[in-house]
Amino acid sequence: MTINDVLVEDEPAVLILEALLGLQLRDETDGMSSLSGKIGGDSGAALLHALGRITAKLRADDMRSFLPGATPNRRTQEQREADAFVILADRMDEALSEWRARNGS
Repeated sequence: MTINDVLVEDEPAVLILEALLGLQLRDETDGMSSLSGKIGGDSGAALLHALGRITAKLRADDMRSFLPGATPNRRTQEQREADAFVILADRMDEALSEWRARNGS
């Protein structure tokens, strides 16, 4: 298996990583941080598709949380998108760490 075969959310991890590396971290005056940058092409599409898949799963989970007997999750769309980004970063780390372990890198 080559690094090009590693998938995260059905997208090539190398393309997602390329898009992430193109983002720049900016510290805000309120103590928060934000990412900004221009992404495009295949790497941008891979990042947006992966985030979209995770966000859709989180939205479905949130909707199910309002079923009888469940504890409602009232996170906002902004919170859901931030959660999706963290989940994607964790999945990228896990997938690439597993690849390195298998390939002795």
